Parts: sequence; structure tokens; C-alpha cells
Amino acid sequence: MTPETLLSEETLFKGKVVTLGKQTVRLADGQKALREVVHTTGSAGILALDGDRALFVSQWRAPLKQVTVELLAGRIEVGEDPRDTAARELNEEAGLQAGRLTPLTQFYQAAGFSDALCHLFLAEDLTSVADKRPQDAGEFVDAQWLTLKEAQLLQAQGVICDAKTVLGLALWANRKG
Repeated sequence: MTPETLLSEETLFKGKVVTLGKQTVRLADGQKALREVVHTTGSAGILALDGDRALFVSQWRAPLKQVTVELLAGRIEVGEDPRDTAARELNEEAGLQAGRLTPLTQFYQAAGFSDALCHLFLAEDLTSVADKRPQDAGEFVDAQWLTLKEAQLLQAQGVICDAKTVLGLALWANRKG
């Protein structure tokens, strides 16, 4: 497979979370094409386990126009290590810290148009933090503990529907055998 050659890229929009760009590329057959791309700093997701339950959050997702149930996650700040992002989000969203925070996998969330890379971590040996960080402004989440069967039912109902959580459920089910 011959890769495309990037000829130029123009920034169309730069926001707090994403940058939208337009790339001009040369294809393998010599033709030029335009690509719309979304750049992000990536995210860290957390599969937080306590016995036979995992921690999830319910939150409104404007693009989907629905409340979803998801694994905890957050945007990686510029220059931040993904492990630090995971620890920060576990504190902010649940008031917890992990005795063990282990990388599970990383994946591109929508490789066809975005470089959004999600780092998924397993959080174990959870304890309450002495100093809970506030949630991000404008973020309203409700934490809940679910068994694997309960989470799989929510996935079947379309309430759990994002890539990191679906992948996290599959990895959790695989761990359980």
C-alpha cells in the first residue's frame, strides 16, 4: 500500500477540544484529493474495577442527543501523560484513587477522519481520595457501579454505545473468562 503524500494543511477551526483541518494530499495514482481531519490531544479512559463491579458515569452527550453510560474518561491536556489524565479523571469524577493503574490498550476512535487516540487503563485497589478535585465546569456526571451483566444489558439497549466503553466491556468480559 502506497501512503498518501501530504501537500498542505489548512486550519479551518481551532476550539478548546478539537482543531478541524483541511488537507490536500497526493494519492497513489498521482491525483490530488481533499481530506477533512479532526485533531485532538487524545483521551484516557478508565476501567475501574472493585470486585465484580465496574464504575461508570451517566452523562448527557449533545452530539447523540441522549444520556449515555460510559467508563470514566477525560481529555489529555497538552503535555500531560495519559496515566496522569486517568488518575485525574478518577479523582474528579468519582473521588477515587487507584493503587494500581495499568495500561490495557490504546486505539484511534475514528481513524478515517481523526487522530483522537484513547489510552484505556485498568484501575484496581481503589480507595477514596482525601482531597477530591472538582468536576470540570459544565460537566455533570452521575457515577454508578455495575456488574458485567448489567453493563452488557445497557449496551444491548444502546445506552452504552461509545467505543471506549464497548471495548472496555469486551476486555472485562475476557478477563472474567
